[in-house]
Amino acid sequence: MSNIWDMIRVVVFGSNNDASRNGAPAFNPAQDIPSMAGKVIFITGAAGDLGRQTAIELARYGRPSRIYIADLPRTDDAKQALIRQIDSEAYGDSIRFLELDLASFESVRKCAQQFAAQEQHLDILILNAGIIRVPPITTPEGYEIHFGVNYLGHALLTRLLMPMLLRTTQRESGADARVVVVSSEGHVSAPKQGVDFELVKTNCSNLPYPKRYGQSKAALIGLMQGLSRDYPQIKTVAVHPGRILTGMATSLWKESTLARLTKPIAPFFCVPVTTGIRNHLWAATSSEVVSGTYYEPVGVPGTLSQAVQDPTFATRLKEWTDNALEGIKPLE
Repeated sequence: MSNIWDMIRVVVFGSNNDASRNGAPAFNPAQDIPSMAGKVIFITGAAGDLGRQTAIELARYGRPSRIYIADLPRTDDAKQALIRQIDSEAYGDSIRFLELDLASFESVRKCAQQFAAQEQHLDILILNAGIIRVPPITTPEGYEIHFGVNYLGHALLTRLLMPMLLRTTQRESGADARVVVVSSEGHVSAPKQGVDFELVKTNCSNLPYPKRYGQSKAALIGLMQGLSRDYPQIKTVAVHPGRILTGMATSLWKESTLARLTKPIAPFFCVPVTTGIRNHLWAATSSEVVSGTYYEPVGVPGTLSQAVQDPTFATRLKEWTDNALEGIKPLE
């Protein structure tokens, strides 16, 4: 019963995308995204609604040198169609595609190596990709699928690309390197301890779906906390996008009874993707960003679960992750 209440609380009473809330900074992408000339950006999950629109807006208003969109393998024709779509809406030609399956350590390694072969540094890494409401299965390495894709694949990618982010901070005085971790207010549905480390290398079939998804999102906040502590020269934040009408939401209506029950009122508390990505964009570009903070839309420090507030959580997560990724070194 507590799991159902957690989901109802998040869906109906959770944070929204109302930029007029007290303390929310005014943010208009067309006016407030600064010039990003010379910058290199890497976005995971960029074929999906949020990632694709984030790439479009950054390219349209910031004009960075290159934006790498990393997503699941697809045919050459499909890759080119996606690139053309983003380029046509952004009025530029800065988009590059990289194949990335976050469920596979080998795919993550290959993606990072391909990126490093083309670039010398990385200015902004946006960990945007994610899955939701997948039945209990495991990744090729044996991890519960939400945890493996949403958290562990991103933790590995960040580890591999860290030297390139650090290189950015050394290029010139005041250089701005950032990691934006896309989490969710759904992290409140995680197990009491934040992550059940004893179970994550199973399919977690005995954990209700909200806990499986929630612990992956709690772990992403823990990743942000650890990175901000270990690499203070890099601005690292976590964001909750808000409640957005995406393709993921549409799939939930087909699979979740609660989602179907709340569908009629969804337009009253959900926003379109173009509004929903503003927290992504603010975190990636605003001078007001404070490293180590979890933000709700737009730019408002959010409420963390008790488990994630525990000062030992990020440390325990890092120790577990170091063991899981033992022997995998950052790119030189």
